[in-house]
Amino acid sequence: MTVSRNGPCPCGSGKKYKQCCGRNVAAGFDVVGTLRQAWQFHQAGLLQQAEGLYRRILAAQPDNADALHLLGLIAQGAGQLEAARELLEKAVRAKPGEAMFRHNLATLLYGQGKLKEAEAHAARAVQLQPGLAEARQLLGTVYKAQGRFAEAIQSFEAVLRLHPDHVAALNNLGVALIDAEQAELALAPLSRLLELVPGMAEGMFSLGSALKALGRFGEAERRFSAVLDLQPEHEGALQNFADMLQIKGDFEHARPVYLKLVNQYPGSALGHLGLATCLLALGELENGWREYHWRMERVFAGGVTKKRPFVQPWWQGEALAGKTLLVWGEQGVGDEILFASLVGDALARGARVILECEPRLAELFARSFPTVEICPRTGLVPDPPPARLLQTDIDYQIPSGSLARWLRPTPESFPAHQGYLAPAPERIAYWKGWLASLGPGPKVGISWRSLMRDGVRNAFYTELAQWGEILRTPGVVFVNLQYGDCREELEEAHRLFGVEIRQAPGLNLKDQLDDAAALTRALDLAIAPNTSVFAMAGAVGTPTWMLNLDSDWTMLGSDGMPWFPSVRVYRKGLNEAWEVLLAQVAGALGAMTKKGEA
Repeated sequence: MTVSRNGPCPCGSGKKYKQCCGRNVAAGFDVVGTLRQAWQFHQAGLLQQAEGLYRRILAAQPDNADALHLLGLIAQGAGQLEAARELLEKAVRAKPGEAMFRHNLATLLYGQGKLKEAEAHAARAVQLQPGLAEARQLLGTVYKAQGRFAEAIQSFEAVLRLHPDHVAALNNLGVALIDAEQAELALAPLSRLLELVPGMAEGMFSLGSALKALGRFGEAERRFSAVLDLQPEHEGALQNFADMLQIKGDFEHARPVYLKLVNQYPGSALGHLGLATCLLALGELENGWREYHWRMERVFAGGVTKKRPFVQPWWQGEALAGKTLLVWGEQGVGDEILFASLVGDALARGARVILECEPRLAELFARSFPTVEICPRTGLVPDPPPARLLQTDIDYQIPSGSLARWLRPTPESFPAHQGYLAPAPERIAYWKGWLASLGPGPKVGISWRSLMRDGVRNAFYTELAQWGEILRTPGVVFVNLQYGDCREELEEAHRLFGVEIRQAPGLNLKDQLDDAAALTRALDLAIAPNTSVFAMAGAVGTPTWMLNLDSDWTMLGSDGMPWFPSVRVYRKGLNEAWEVLLAQVAGALGAMTKKGEA
């Protein structure tokens, strides 16, 4: 097609060709026709020929938006991302109202991790062309990557209003709802997705993830298994299938799946961590502790890890006599209490220990380890540590959980003790007086859940309303050890069972941990699942009954808790009802009360 330079421009701008697409073009060169031919080559996969024509157009007309855009797509497909970005940005500047140009630039930026820039261009593309489903889909994906799940959900729902059976939007909506802790709502779009594409592995995986988040582990396991039938090396399915086996206590079958995962994906921190807890649950401590270090490599939202910016080399089991070792707390309060049991082992090897810890534990730790320099943690990870912990007089550093690799390599290396944390004697006496004022009978502290809940963690916890048989045990005075706001649960238990669970006056169980430790030590017995309440009771030496699943790795392949000699473990399988186990505990409590053992 020949275009007259004085005639109308074929692009539809209403301008003359020589004032629009034909400006700066030598007479006789057909830009529109050349672009059409280049696009035909492009569609046919003849990219070298298409690129040559695009470059010829740009040599004559450097700001030709279509040639810039299409050449940018070729560069992107060839992995030349910076060149592609420059070309697509030029195309957007040349034709700022073209939604698809912005969408493709946003796609490139998203792939480069430039989320804010990608968001800006995707959002503008949606404004320019509200019916462009691809742009809405991309915008939702960018929101999701930033943890802005409500906005992501809105974007995917908008795509589905345009195209109700949009496969990618159905899957992404389901995943965003799971991430937003609305897994129940994710079932509908994911089920619809699998009606449309029954053999879609990613859809099966997403539905499995929703079922896992809802605690429907058997169904989730079957979905992950089905994914592996289709894609035996699917990383997420390997991880989650092994996790499902582990949570039901099937460690022997979980181990080879984790091994396959870490062999296939050596950098999978979650895979190595799953393998670690599986090995530890089997009592294979040496190999398990070595793998347990991989928790430091796990990347959380925002690219954050548990690593701290300390300058000292990591302790790798070297002789500690005369050396200064920085031990820094990690994970939650319960884990800090559990791993604090290792501080004494380091001291026994002649180390001078500096212990960075949760500020709420600082007073209790300082009294318990009088020769240790206690440094309360300031700020949140990854905030800079205090200057003291960067000084050159410190020889080594190590996170507290990694001490076990070098100090507790076998079951026999766990020492017998009557408690390694020392609450204030005067506060123990105060709480003993208060407990005595409640009347005769054993004083039993109870806790039933954690504040941190999800589909997996929920399996380890009870509801107070399930404790009826325990709470009806005659002659027992029950004391609340459950931290956080649990007033409604306590009131419901009173209505259901006619039992008043006593509240320690003036004590904040979540924040006043030193005084909570004193109250716990003053009790005759504590009953709790695997939370910081259980860890505190075991650490101060209070007789403790732990409510647990068979799959809890911290038992380290034993029938009890090697960490805490004062703990008796009551265990159940994943699919066994808590009420059955709680009835056993009630029977033991009643028998103990009759014998006057408590």
